[in-house]
Amino acid sequence: MKRVITMGAALLVAVLGVALHANASTPSDEARIASQYAAWAGGRSNADSLVNGLRTGGSVTLVTRDADNRKSMAGFTAQTTMTPAEISAALASAKSTLARLGIRQPTAEQVQAALIGGEITPAHGKPALVQGSVTLRAEPTPVSAVAQR
Repeated sequence: MKRVITMGAALLVAVLGVALHANASTPSDEARIASQYAAWAGGRSNADSLVNGLRTGGSVTLVTRDADNRKSMAGFTAQTTMTPAEISAALASAKSTLARLGIRQPTAEQVQAALIGGEITPAHGKPALVQGSVTLRAEPTPVSAVAQR
């Protein structure tokens, strides 16, 4: 009987070890998203802040430096929690919005505006007002729309 229990325990430990190893070698969705947007967001710490803040509904702090080494800082608090798929979609939309304005390496303020809305001024162009990709996903349903249901 003791041998059966010992073999069962050994089997359980082996299975758990394989499962833990598999999880350790596979990056989480959040880490994958942060890696995907790190260069665009101005670094890994900015990408981690974006992903974590959007996932938890917490604060986001961004710091970038431009070609002239001028610092740009921005921050906001996400108004809702988001799934990894929603975070990825919001960041892709923000990146696309900035790309349409000719901005490939945005400042912290430009990333913030593309996500939560605001005015974005491209290097060579007139200011553009954008609603923001996170704002579009987080807006509550108007009371009038709920009453009509």
